[in-house]
Amino acid sequence: MELLDKMQAYFNSIDQKRFFQYIIGILGIITLALALLFFNYYRTVSKLKQEAFAINELREQAKTILDKAQRIKKDQKEIDAVLAQDKNFKIAGYFEDLIEKLGLAQKKSSTEVTTASQEGKYQESILQSRFTAISMKQLAELLQEVELNKRVFIKELDITPSKKQQNSIDATLTIATLEPKPKETSESTE
Repeated sequence: MELLDKMQAYFNSIDQKRFFQYIIGILGIITLALALLFFNYYRTVSKLKQEAFAINELREQAKTILDKAQRIKKDQKEIDAVLAQDKNFKIAGYFEDLIEKLGLAQKKSSTEVTTASQEGKYQESILQSRFTAISMKQLAELLQEVELNKRVFIKELDITPSKKQQNSIDATLTIATLEPKPKETSESTE
């Protein structure tokens, strides 16, 4: 109580001009403090919004990765099932039988088979075959037959006009299949 009485006595003793200067000063300090509080509040809210946005993007990326992993596992099960159906499948033999069936053996100029190592437990067996002077119909039938076999897929097709015969084409077809990687035998030295 004594403090309030002293303050009241002090304010009664100062003139009106000085009193308004004190009031304006106190209001200025309060306004500055409020401005700093609002600035800090909005800066914090903005920072939290940015962090929430970044977290949401990371969550979406994680969801995409998990979905992709599930699709890969599903595809891997399908591949394992297809591989288990015919363990002795050879892409060169399959392709030779196919072109004999379609009557394209005389149109084939070359065939080469290569093997490419893949990550995981599969390797890719790639067959590249060149055909000369075939019709678009013959090529379409060949592509359709290849697509019907789940074990084989088309990697690349290059078509050019034939130099030997008019109204025909030359085509280079690259097909591939997945095979299980050969099991590596590790020899232990004792």
